[in-house]
Amino acid sequence: WYPQETTGLLPCVIDIHGGGWMYGDKNLNDLFCASLAAQGYAVVTMSYRLMPETDLRGMLQDVFASLHWLAKHGQEHHCDLSRVYLTGDSAGGHLCGLTTCVQLNPALQRVYGVHPADFDIKAIAINHGVCDLYSFGFMKGIPGWLIDREMHLLMFGSKRTKSEVFRSASFKDTARGLKLPPVMVISSEPDPFFFHSQALADYLRDNGFTFQTKFWKREQGEKLTHVFNICYPDWPESIETNREMLAFFSQAG
Repeated sequence: WYPQETTGLLPCVIDIHGGGWMYGDKNLNDLFCASLAAQGYAVVTMSYRLMPETDLRGMLQDVFASLHWLAKHGQEHHCDLSRVYLTGDSAGGHLCGLTTCVQLNPALQRVYGVHPADFDIKAIAINHGVCDLYSFGFMKGIPGWLIDREMHLLMFGSKRTKSEVFRSASFKDTARGLKLPPVMVISSEPDPFFFHSQALADYLRDNGFTFQTKFWKREQGEKLTHVFNICYPDWPESIETNREMLAFFSQAG
C-alpha cells in the first residue's frame, strides 16, 4: 500500500498479521495497512504458512523469504530500504520480535535456517503481542497447561525439550545480549493477553533496552481489547495509537 500519487521512495512499514499462528493471511490487516499508508508510508505485508501445515521454524522461514523479496523488489514499490520499520499484532507481534532478534544474531539464523535481509530494521512495534511461548495464557473453560501442551506440540513437535527452537522462540531468550532497535509495546488492560505486554515492557526496562509503551487503561474503555487498533483503525483511540506508533518510527530515523 502507498498513496495513489506516489512517485518517489517512502519510509517502509512491514506488518506481520496475527491469528494465533494458525489463522489469517496477508489480507487480514488490509484496513490497518491502508490507514498507515494514508499517512505517507509504503506498507508491506505477507502471508506465511500456518500451523498445523508447518511449525514455528517454517513460519519464520516464510517471513524471511518475504524480507528477501522486499530487499530485491522494494524500491519498485516505493519502499525506502534505509527506513524500514517492523510491526505485528498478537502472534504476529511475537513473530515481529523474533524476526528482529534473528536478523541480528547469526546463531539464531542457524537455528531457524535463514539468512539476514540486506537492510536494517530501524524500529519495531509489538501490538498486543504474545511473546512468551512458555505460557500462552488461558481461555474460558480450558486450563492453561492444556493450551500450552497443544501449542507446543504444533510449534515444536513431540520432543519439545530437545528442540533447539523451543529455547530460541520467546522474546526474553532471543533478545538477550543483542543491540535491538527501539521497541514500542502497544496494548490495553481489557486485552486478556495484556499480561504478555506488561511482562515484555518489564523485561525491556530491566535489561536496559530503548523502548516506550502505549497502554490503554481499563477505565478508558472496555471495548479497547485485543488488537482493537488493528481491527478497527478508524476508532479515535486507534487513530491516536497508530499515529503515535508512526511518530515513534519517524523518531528512530
